Amino acid sequence: MRQLLNHLYIFYSFVFILNIVHVFWENSILYSIIGILGIVMTAISFPRSDRVFKILGVILLAAGTFFFFSGESTFQDIPSFFAGNIALLFLISMLPWMNSVVKAGRYNRLLQSLLGSNAKGLGALYVRSEVTMVSLAAFLNLSSATISQDLLKEQLKTVKNKVKNSFILMATLRGYSLALLWSPLEILLATSIFITGVNYLEVLPWMLFLSILGIIMDSFIGKVMFRKHEMEESSSLEKGFDQSKKKLTQFITALVLFLSVVVFLGNVINLDFLFAVTIAIFPFAYLWSVFVKRKKSFLQIGWPTWKWKTNHLSNFIVLLLTLSFLTETLNASPYLKYLQDPIIALEGSPLLIMLFIQAAFLVMTLLGVHPIATMGIFGGVSQLLIGAFPPVTLTVLLATCAIATVPSAPYGLIVTITSVALRMNPYQIVLRNLPYSILLGFLGIGVALLTLLIY
Repeated sequence: MRQLLNHLYIFYSFVFILNIVHVFWENSILYSIIGILGIVMTAISFPRSDRVFKILGVILLAAGTFFFFSGESTFQDIPSFFAGNIALLFLISMLPWMNSVVKAGRYNRLLQSLLGSNAKGLGALYVRSEVTMVSLAAFLNLSSATISQDLLKEQLKTVKNKVKNSFILMATLRGYSLALLWSPLEILLATSIFITGVNYLEVLPWMLFLSILGIIMDSFIGKVMFRKHEMEESSSLEKGFDQSKKKLTQFITALVLFLSVVVFLGNVINLDFLFAVTIAIFPFAYLWSVFVKRKKSFLQIGWPTWKWKTNHLSNFIVLLLTLSFLTETLNASPYLKYLQDPIIALEGSPLLIMLFIQAAFLVMTLLGVHPIATMGIFGGVSQLLIGAFPPVTLTVLLATCAIATVPSAPYGLIVTITSVALRMNPYQIVLRNLPYSILLGFLGIGVALLTLLIY
């Protein structure tokens, strides 16, 4: 049995290949086959998933079953109900390849150089730490947070523990979330684009603008909060910073090139954004490793990492495929109107609808529901929302309100990692970052309202 579980990546890859075939050859029978295999994936993953995802999966399946019997769907429709989010799983399974080329190219050492050079007091270091996180987390992803937290713990070892922990959890988690706003590798942004069908290139300037506003807002807050605190100066890494300028240039160039490839695939080849990002990851990462002469390291790191990560997709499989079942059955159910009623009641009041969406993401996250699940629920009423807002506005709104909750998600991976690293209760981290999540949500609403004037 263990041998079989260690080779699940072969089965999952087969399903993903069928999904690629379906993109270029839309066929209802093939889609149903993908859905049947999705049901098998769910059955395999359920006993292997974490407790919170098991509970979520049961709730989503129970709710979906209720909506199924209340509607006019037939049992023949059930397989297709499980196929909707296979594309999202495919993207998640490919992400380790990008992280692997970053590790192979030793770009994670950039954090050490950028955070290590001298800063005059904690206020100045906070600004540098956040800007560094935003700059590099787009590709380094979770590893940027873990590496920077270890470095900052060492750098702030003479600072009082309470101040040090507040500094680290604020700078790293908030900077991480600001990078997710525009990163093409961020699953919440990709999901919002998947729901609205908008062009990534149309959304990118707004998300970058929002990220810049977020940096300005939180850097000012951090600088004011920590300006009275001093730290011991250390120049040991100043030389490392100078030596890393070439590597930083390579990193930024690679980021721009990857964005260009995604835009080309979406605008010229006319591929769906989610699919374009997914299929671009491995070829781009491989060519990048060749360019920096790290092909061997890339494959040595990437292959076992990809296999392990794909074998352990259980949590995402349970969440996304049961969510797909719920969303599809809800759309075919008469009970859909009860979800639509609050939005219909707020028709003509876009600001109130936006505040309702922000509150829903925040409350659901604090209750332990993953933002992707909440995103899926809004996806179920996407046609109504698109009737209320232009697609660009809705994408900015959904993505920002979802990503704003990341530093305040008590059961989220990044908060869990931080709580272990700092030996803090996750809810202490949540309380510290909750005002930021609310403010970033308000910023997102402001930018979304601004897009209404243009679209």
